[in-house]
Amino acid sequence: MKQRVKLALAICSDTPVLLLDEPTTNLDVQATAWYKQLVERFAAGRLLVIASNDPSDLEICTRQISIMDYKKR
Repeated sequence: MKQRVKLALAICSDTPVLLLDEPTTNLDVQATAWYKQLVERFAAGRLLVIASNDPSDLEICTRQISIMDYKKR
C-alpha cells in the first residue's frame, strides 16, 4: 500500500518532469495495471523517466536508453 501511495503522490504532482525508479517493484498484477492507467492519465505532456530492469515497466515508454550501450567493453 505504501508503494501505491508513493506512486500516486509522484504521478499526480504538478511537475514538468517525473522520475520513477523501478515503479512496479513489490506491486501485484492488479496494482501494476492501476499504475499504468495512472501514468496514462496524469503523465501526458510531461517528461517521464523510468529507471528499471523490468521490461514490463518500460512498456509505456516511447524511447529507451540502455546503459549497456554506453558501457566500455
